[in-house]
Amino acid sequence: MNLRKKKSSRRLASSLTGKFGVKTQAIAILQLRKWVEELPEGDILTLRCECAEPEKQFRIWKKWFTKYEDPRWEIKEEFKSFWFYKPISVE
Repeated sequence: MNLRKKKSSRRLASSLTGKFGVKTQAIAILQLRKWVEELPEGDILTLRCECAEPEKQFRIWKKWFTKYEDPRWEIKEEFKSFWFYKPISVE
């Protein structure tokens, strides 16, 4: 991506949403769903927001998880993380 000296251009370059961020977030969600399917019973999957702007990433992912993902995801605001526990099925 060509960097320009405009302030608005710099904001878009570090954006998690907008023109470039949407595709990246969609790829991440698709990979996440594959990991949840492959997760062995009794294990936990944890995601932590550790990017350049963790507060912004946490807000975006929190909205997504509450609206579209499985309600078994636990949102931990104090750690800026998301946890998924796959329970052991008893037959």
